[in-house]
Amino acid sequence: RMATPEVRPRLTMTSTQMRKLKLDTLLAGGIAGAAARTLTSPLDRVKILMQTQYLSSGGAPDQYKGIWQSLVKVYNEDGARGYWRGNGANCVRVVPYSATQFVTFDHCKTSLLHYLGRNPNDKLHIPERLACGALAGMMASAVTHPLDVVRTRMAVQPELTGIFHTLATLWTEGGVTALYKGLGPTLASLAPFVAINFASYDTIKNFFYPNELDRPSTVGALFMGGSAGIIAQTACYPLDTVRRRMQMRGKNYTSTINALTQISKVEGAAALYKGIWANTLKVVPNNAIRFMVFEQLKGSKVFAALFGY
Repeated sequence: RMATPEVRPRLTMTSTQMRKLKLDTLLAGGIAGAAARTLTSPLDRVKILMQTQYLSSGGAPDQYKGIWQSLVKVYNEDGARGYWRGNGANCVRVVPYSATQFVTFDHCKTSLLHYLGRNPNDKLHIPERLACGALAGMMASAVTHPLDVVRTRMAVQPELTGIFHTLATLWTEGGVTALYKGLGPTLASLAPFVAINFASYDTIKNFFYPNELDRPSTVGALFMGGSAGIIAQTACYPLDTVRRRMQMRGKNYTSTINALTQISKVEGAAALYKGIWANTLKVVPNNAIRFMVFEQLKGSKVFAALFGY
């Protein structure tokens, strides 16, 4: 008796479109992240130096006291290349990080509507958007955390000559534990940031562009992305400072709460906001460029031809 051949279900047009949509989102998110991060790398370098200088200098008086003064100091010490020190590691991290964020947020929204039995075209409520954004942030952070540690070390330790040298140094310091040092505060700081960032952008976008088929203009996407970035970074900046401090060499703090307490006690509460103006100048254009590039790519003729829309 001949065996009945296995009948495989044919992919429907809907599932094919959904698969293409995820690839579309993945690619657009990765390119957008790399473009935005590279353009704002000088301010990111200054921000990290301002955040970590107390530990890297052994408690000596601050050398980086303002944005312009810090930019000039970096140029005098390292030249123009100093502004992009660690940007290679940064982009290697940012491409999967940004892509994972956009894909996870998009998939989470679709899955949540399906789980709740609601129409796929329904709008999510703000708490639901925050939950999807938090999940996107945690997923992206967990995947790319070792490269975030590499970026921080390269920004503050000139003796580290490249990505592989930094990875090798971290490995000799503590293996996997060193590579994931500071993951707790990273999740604690980035999950709320990404949650508020994506929820804010999605809410603002739905207000100005209620029709899902409408693509924001270049100026519109820049405005919405910049506004979402301001809201998110203002709420989450102290946790970002703690995250950078805990990624530094040595065991300086025992927990996120301990770090918040010690920094406030020893350096004053204002120390939690060191570098916030540099961060604001970085986050606003970074977020604006990232969402603008993402929206433009998703609506471009190149992507339409590439993904068969």
